[in-house]
Amino acid sequence: MRTSLTRTLAGVVVAAATVLALAGPANAAPAHPRVHTTLSIVESRNVIKAGQKDVISGRLVADHYGLAHKFVYLDRWFGHWVPVRVGLTGPKGWISFAVWPRVTAHYKLVYRGSQQFAPTHSGVVTVKVVA
Repeated sequence: MRTSLTRTLAGVVVAAATVLALAGPANAAPAHPRVHTTLSIVESRNVIKAGQKDVISGRLVADHYGLAHKFVYLDRWFGHWVPVRVGLTGPKGWISFAVWPRVTAHYKLVYRGSQQFAPTHSGVVTVKVVA
């Protein structure tokens, strides 16, 4: 009886070790979760004439503080979102892009995140172009 109990316990230990090995560091939660971020967006004018400039701006924030020197992408809708520009946020997290759309266009800002900060994206703004 003692031999079968020993074998059973040995089997349980091997099974538990296998499960722990499969669930190892690759599937474990990160030691330090990334900080939540938000990204606002606004256009300077929502209606322009063809050939005029508009400015798309936003601010990248984490814990109520602007995040400086982070890459932010300006995406435009072409049936799917396409990055059309990239820039660095300023000292207080602000970013601006000048655009000259020839037709009505939809834009959003995207921050892809880092080891410390979580990715995020803004809402969508529409720049309406009239003749």
